[in-house]
Amino acid sequence: MPILRPIRPLRYGFDQLAVLDDLISPARRGEPEDRLRVGDVAPHNIRRLVRGARGPDDDTSAEPFDFATRLQRRWKEEGVLVREPRPAYFTYEQRANGESYRGAVCLVRLAPYDGTEVRPHERTTRTGAEDELAAQLAALRTQLSMVMAFVPDRQGALRDFLDNPEPPWLSVVDGRGVDNRLWREQDPEVHVRLADALRDETAVIADGHHRYAAALRHQATMSATGPVTRERPYDYVMMLLRPTVGGAAGAWTHRVLKRLGGGAAEALGRALEAFDVLSDGADLQALDRLDDDTPGLFGLVTRGRVRVVRVSDAARQSAPVLALAPALRDADAALLGALLLDPVAEAAAWDSAADSRSGQRFSPNQLSAREAARRTFEGEAAAAFVLRTASPQLVQRVAEAGEVMPPRSTKFRPKPAKGLLMASLVSF
Repeated sequence: MPILRPIRPLRYGFDQLAVLDDLISPARRGEPEDRLRVGDVAPHNIRRLVRGARGPDDDTSAEPFDFATRLQRRWKEEGVLVREPRPAYFTYEQRANGESYRGAVCLVRLAPYDGTEVRPHERTTRTGAEDELAAQLAALRTQLSMVMAFVPDRQGALRDFLDNPEPPWLSVVDGRGVDNRLWREQDPEVHVRLADALRDETAVIADGHHRYAAALRHQATMSATGPVTRERPYDYVMMLLRPTVGGAAGAWTHRVLKRLGGGAAEALGRALEAFDVLSDGADLQALDRLDDDTPGLFGLVTRGRVRVVRVSDAARQSAPVLALAPALRDADAALLGALLLDPVAEAAAWDSAADSRSGQRFSPNQLSAREAARRTFEGEAAAAFVLRTASPQLVQRVAEAGEVMPPRSTKFRPKPAKGLLMASLVSF
């Protein structure tokens, strides 16, 4: 791990707590289905800063996030946003679907991806998302969202820190029904002990790759202005550190192919020879079989047809699989890519199949996997490939082996809510 230090976060004032469920994101009311939009949220909702690149009038003549910068300044002047008086480590718990997940929120010193301190778990394409986040950091000089990472916690120090029986300092149920709870720990001795215990661990980013990359870009931009003589707030990123074991639940992820052109249909038929067909019918409920622990299990949905397939034993010894790095041969997303998606991609016509935002040939669109499967079943797309999120333990092994999974290999839940805590890039 890089250097850890306590955070003195920006947060909503205590007089806002009665309506906090309408101010964080996901909000109880007004939360848009399209996560790229502000939506009809409350006047002080965090999305007005997160998505405030142009403001409600969409003024293209203004600098990016000029509106959000002015709005943030007003909120501070009015006491809507306040600064915690003392630095602390925070225990952050989320309760959902009968399960609870805890992690520690603190500042983590930025480290390059090619080291052993912080590692990505999957490839990301350079898209407008990273550009927008970097512009947001430059304008607001505030990190509005946490990066979530897994830590092996081999000494158990993180679990000990998170074992807090006291009533929470703050609690709010968000718009998805997740109970978000925070505890504060302001004792410097506790901070030092946890930082020392995690010093030799690798933090593997589970969610927030673009936010981390944007923070690295902002750091590089700011560092170019003069010599580095001291630690600066933009050398750090606000991070939620969760133990790898039990750190998150995994939702299904998916790929959508809009049309089977240019010989892709024939290539798909040939690629399926590497799989054993476990079920083949016209019932979307067959996809529930993906919740089994069977390795190499995938769902393939086409118009009016649902197949559940499994990588065959013979295919596991085939050239495409053996060409994968050893750490990736148990990763479903890598197997699906090598045996099916890549061969189909070679034959497909991509003029209408590429996803404009991700730049990927198979669109990992913002629909849930179930919704993407349903729409494909009804004929809105040519094929949907449904796969399970890799376990946090597998993600950790792949990252510590120096490898990365394909883009959108995982979908961990619950994600940290936006607006609970924010990190200043002006002062510690």
